[in-house]
Amino acid sequence: MTSARARVADLIRRVPPPVWPLVAIVFVVLLGNGMFVLRLANNDPISWTAGISHQLCRITCGRPMIDPNVGFVTVAEGHLAAMDLLHGHWPWWNYFEGLGQPLLGEMQSAAFFPLTLLFALNSGLLWFHVVLEVIAGVSTYYLARRLSVPMLAATGVAMVFALNGTYAWLGNAVLNPVAFLPMLLLGIEMILDSTTSATQRGWYVAAIAFALSLYAGFPEVAYLDGLFCLAWAVVRVFSLPSARRPRALRRLATGGVVGVVLSLPVLVPFEDFLKVAYIGSHTAAVDGISRLPGYTLSMFFDPYVYGTIFSNPNVANAWAGIGGYLTTTTLVLAFVGLFGARHRPLRVLLALWSVLGLAGALDLARTRDLWNLIPLVSSSSFPRYIMPSVEIAVVVLAALGFADLIAQARARRLLATGTVATTLLIAYCALAARSHNAGVVLTHKDAVIQIGLDLLPFIALALLAVVSFLALSSRWRVVPWLLAVIMAGEAVVLFFVPTAESPKQITIDTAPIAYLQTHQGEGRFLDLAVLYPNWGTYFSLNELSAIDLPSRTASTPGSPRATSSP
Repeated sequence: MTSARARVADLIRRVPPPVWPLVAIVFVVLLGNGMFVLRLANNDPISWTAGISHQLCRITCGRPMIDPNVGFVTVAEGHLAAMDLLHGHWPWWNYFEGLGQPLLGEMQSAAFFPLTLLFALNSGLLWFHVVLEVIAGVSTYYLARRLSVPMLAATGVAMVFALNGTYAWLGNAVLNPVAFLPMLLLGIEMILDSTTSATQRGWYVAAIAFALSLYAGFPEVAYLDGLFCLAWAVVRVFSLPSARRPRALRRLATGGVVGVVLSLPVLVPFEDFLKVAYIGSHTAAVDGISRLPGYTLSMFFDPYVYGTIFSNPNVANAWAGIGGYLTTTTLVLAFVGLFGARHRPLRVLLALWSVLGLAGALDLARTRDLWNLIPLVSSSSFPRYIMPSVEIAVVVLAALGFADLIAQARARRLLATGTVATTLLIAYCALAARSHNAGVVLTHKDAVIQIGLDLLPFIALALLAVVSFLALSSRWRVVPWLLAVIMAGEAVVLFFVPTAESPKQITIDTAPIAYLQTHQGEGRFLDLAVLYPNWGTYFSLNELSAIDLPSRTASTPGSPRATSSP
């Protein structure tokens, strides 16, 4: 026993210190997905996006994700693309859906995205999401370090973004490009840092991140994220000495051009399809005026104030349009970050983007009209897809606030002020939600669960109050560690809530599938109540129905163009 402990201790000592933050990020991601990783729950969306399975619930059977396209498109078409590639075929066309449908050009299949190959596995969706979350966390860590944020603080905020609200709630292709948002920002920072020498560095990271965000299959999110990156680049370039700006602009342009060139294999088919595709409501006349109801403001800061996903019928419509949330701890640290002097222009941008993004989603004071002045924004589902950039803005601002806490005594006093201000905000959210929670009938078990969900942000705030007291005392050394633990713990718990509503076990009724595989021949089946579209694609069955945007269904030449599908 002693020998084994000695070997473990020796192994730990041999691990270089810079590796430990990466290990911690991976551990937290696995912890957040622990029920799926340990097979205590099943995340297969066929359980709630098709009528061909039976499920066994553990605590409650709820909706583990918002968007059913995770089953109709992400898994079904991702599986087809993966199998095509593994069998040596280019995934240009989906023969199984409707009367035929572009597979690569439809974009949401992410047919050329390298991680799509994971859908060849039975648990492909799980590992697809886990890898994206790890990429998001690691990229955020290196971005924070590039901004001179201490290692512990960078690790804490990286854990938060790895398990951000978009990843916790949506599930479908919307979340794919999010992992490459901090990577693109990291590439921009590497370019700016390289302007002190003639050596070309950093642009390749920006180019790869740019291209991967498009290959990931949801250009609408990639576009809004790109706008944030553009604003970041402009602010950071003007923060450089004037002599270094031309070199920075040239290298940024190089990264952008190379990124576009690398993306042409997916952009060209997408553009060709849009010329004749049906795009539903993705026009300025419809999307340009879409907004979230005012009561959803509470959900951004207190995610489960109305219960779990779709559990409250009074706010059911809001879930379809919301795209994520912010954690209490990051809000407190972002408040601290507002008042720092270092990287001052960047802090102002992060605060403005966060406020204007949320205001635009709710159309407060006609803010959406301002956003619509930007090309293509009026044809996007802005309220939902602006959230990833808002989340990263708040996380980076929190990272800078965390760094200020470590370095400045003044910032430690701001921690207490931020905790009080955030407590008032969360209390307001809880009170404002009462009218929409009234009349909702809950079982005893569900009522107990809801009480626990209501307490989550206040527990985090109580812990932050204790940390604030310690920060003002002589026990400062433990404060950064406690803050990092609280940040990670809150992110894990909030992320864990939807996964806990996944079924313990799923049993698929394979008899109808086997019958069709044996007898269908060249015909096509139509079924809207059992094997929903596009699950026929997953099982290699010819189905007449389809769920896609863009789509060949009802398409006519000259249809209005869109930036993506919902």
